[in-house]
Amino acid sequence: MNLLLVGAGQLGSRHLQSCLKFHKELEIYVVDSSEESLAISKARAAEVDSSFNHNVSYFTELDSIHVIAFDFLVIATNARPRLSILESVLKKFTIKNAILEKVLFQSMDAYIVASNLIKENKVNTFVNCPLRVYPFFKEMKEKYIKAESNVVLNYRGGEWIGLGCNSIHYLDLMSFLTDDELIGLDVSCLDNKIKNSKRQGNIEFTGIIKGDYSAGSKISIESIADSDVDSKIEILSDEYRIIIDELSGQFKIYKDEILIEDSSYNVVYQSDLTHKMLKQIDDSNTCELIEFSGSVVIHEIFISRLLQHYNMCCNESITILPIT
Repeated sequence: MNLLLVGAGQLGSRHLQSCLKFHKELEIYVVDSSEESLAISKARAAEVDSSFNHNVSYFTELDSIHVIAFDFLVIATNARPRLSILESVLKKFTIKNAILEKVLFQSMDAYIVASNLIKENKVNTFVNCPLRVYPFFKEMKEKYIKAESNVVLNYRGGEWIGLGCNSIHYLDLMSFLTDDELIGLDVSCLDNKIKNSKRQGNIEFTGIIKGDYSAGSKISIESIADSDVDSKIEILSDEYRIIIDELSGQFKIYKDEILIEDSSYNVVYQSDLTHKMLKQIDDSNTCELIEFSGSVVIHEIFISRLLQHYNMCCNESITILPIT
């Protein structure tokens, strides 16, 4: 089986490590214009003790690859070039299945173009919002949330979490936990000062984003400016209150304000996730990640509202939002 991985840096190299754990032999083609990023992937691939006879080749450009068809595509670049990469890949190769990193794209037009490309080329596509794959959150959904209505999720942390980069994780998680669709975002409580992102050429937002879901559930995501406080997740329903310390994995569950569980869960890393999604796709043509079309709904609402806030604060009328 052939796999094409575009983007070999910090996150892409973790995808590669996981792909090396796939249960069938793979011909893996890793592409990144940066020799430094390719070196990172080579070093991290060497850390994996794989019992499978995978073959990994590294390239700085797509034109150097002479295979014409791939069973799997993973695009792990930042958001800025992702559409042009997707266009180039689908022009040069036949792709059966794809996993795309998020934030997907930076402009509203890009979602229309990408959706048409994926549909025209019949690519079975998913978006890597992995919290919904964590055993912990699947257990929380089944035991405490699935039968509840009007669920509230509050996520709060310091400036380091970055609303532009990280909100998609929790907007997607809430859709998974409640089986509801995001229908609106309120950005009126975002801070007016736009921050520079630690990722060069990108921006970040602090303040509060509030979201509404189709069956009445609500979400609040807060990044506190000039603070390095740890992140916490609070999930509320009619009966239960779940408090999660995201970094340590510690959690407490209250039923009618009586503590019923005080424990911890194991954080799952990307280096141990991708191959499991590939196996699910190989076995059943689907996986636990959100389908591309469903993620587009969330992304379009998210990008449009942040663009509106940015243009209001900066007195501009840009159509490309530099977040990743």
